[in-house]
Amino acid sequence: MSADNGIYIAKFTDGYRVTHAQAIDNCFYGGDCSEEAKAFQYEYFKDSKVYIVREEAWGRARELSDEILTSEWPVLEYGVNEISFDHDFPTRPEAKAEDDE
Repeated sequence: MSADNGIYIAKFTDGYRVTHAQAIDNCFYGGDCSEEAKAFQYEYFKDSKVYIVREEAWGRARELSDEILTSEWPVLEYGVNEISFDHDFPTRPEAKAEDDE
C-alpha cells in the first residue's frame, strides 16, 4: 500500500504555505484554478503560517520532515516538494447547496 504523502511547500502569489498531506494532486483537480482545486488548496494549507521568505518555508518543511521521520510511522513517500500556483491563496469556499429533493 502506498503512503501517497509528502511535505509540500505551496507558493501562492501572496506567500508560501507548508503542509504534510496525502493526495496532493487534488489541489490540481480540473486545473489549479478550478473551484474544486481551490477548495482542496484551502483545506490542505489553511492551517499553515504564511511565509514571505522562501527559505523560511523550506526551514519549516525540514522541521516537519524531521518530525515525521522520527515518529512511529516514519514514511514520506514523496519527500519535500515545492509546488506553485499563479493566484492568491483561496478564501474559504462557500458551502455548496445540496440537491433539492
